[in-house]
Amino acid sequence: MLIAFEGIDGSGKTTQAKKLYEYLKSKGKEVSLYREPGSTEIGEKIRDILLCHCMDERTELLLFEAARSCLVSEKIIPDLQVGKTVILDRFTLSTLAYQGYGKGIELETIKTLNEFATRGIKPDIVFLLDLPVEEALKRLKNKTRFENKEFLEKVRKGFLKLAKEYNNVVLIDATKDEETVFKEILARLEDLY
Repeated sequence: MLIAFEGIDGSGKTTQAKKLYEYLKSKGKEVSLYREPGSTEIGEKIRDILLCHCMDERTELLLFEAARSCLVSEKIIPDLQVGKTVILDRFTLSTLAYQGYGKGIELETIKTLNEFATRGIKPDIVFLLDLPVEEALKRLKNKTRFENKEFLEKVRKGFLKLAKEYNNVVLIDATKDEETVFKEILARLEDLY
């Protein structure tokens, strides 16, 4: 099973992805947790470049897709082939929301690149943690160049549009406390496991 966590920065997706990873491990499941971009040697180098350097939107998009392609070929496909559950902290919806709705790149171009980088692999379920931007910014300690109010408002609206477009997306109210959010995630997963 492939499970992705999505949402704007500060929505709690990293926390919830880690909680689910620990929970499934405690239940004896074979499980992996990866972040995007990152989780491979090349992916981590690309992550550093993306976080530390300003660049044009197309270059940025291609770097995200390169990191994703590496993660899919080196980690995700091999793990799924041996029956592991794979949990992702960000995946293709982030690219559509950030680079598409946020930065204005054509969604069809991004969808084509996503399909190419993932080799057609899609999550069984995507948990989209939704949170108002003002609240998300209060939660963030170390802000990156992707985290300003106007930009994140566009990204959040994009995520909400995408949630209506894709039938594997479960919208979660991330304004609730951490444990309540986690219980809702587990309840939604019970139907699939």
